[in-house]
Amino acid sequence: MSYLLLTSTGFFHQKVRNQFNELISNKKSAVIITTASPQKELNQYAIQAQVDLIDMGFKQVTFLDVEKEAIGALEDADIIYLNGGNPFRLLHFLRESGADGLLQKRAKEDCVIVGVSAGAVVLGASIRIVEWFSPSLNTIDLKDFKGCELYNYSLFPHVDRIDLFPGTTSIEERIREFEKSSGEHVLRLADDEFKLITF
Repeated sequence: MSYLLLTSTGFFHQKVRNQFNELISNKKSAVIITTASPQKELNQYAIQAQVDLIDMGFKQVTFLDVEKEAIGALEDADIIYLNGGNPFRLLHFLRESGADGLLQKRAKEDCVIVGVSAGAVVLGASIRIVEWFSPSLNTIDLKDFKGCELYNYSLFPHVDRIDLFPGTTSIEERIREFEKSSGEHVLRLADDEFKLITF
């Protein structure tokens, strides 16, 4: 059985860590995809995820940048962890490297996939919601906003963080306006929440 754990902040909140620990019996290896962050494996959240996984008993925790490195490590990893950052860049290089198809394949095998913030957004049906809220992030000029389609709706992380998404109307009002105009359903995730999907 495979699981998809969608979060805004990874293992920062204990209830997310508790849920993850329930999924990982006999899991030994983890790969952290760092591509979404310009700092890659030096990103503080990627480093913290590695520390957390080692603390939870994983013997092998490696970083992978699908922009520049071969994606073969994803074939055998017990855990695939997609770190946060820029969802446009992440989605582009997941596609270009073929990692999007490999994630779809692994979701049907005995694997746990963890998506954090942008890493959770790209796994859904579409990242169009990001273009709606933060078009300036699209520095790669991505035109096709279709996600990896591991689940069939869109996701908005950090829904409780108005500091990240300032505007003249509330985050909820803007999401509702997006849903009305796009016809997409959006899952809202606060920083201390998670969504677990079983395959």
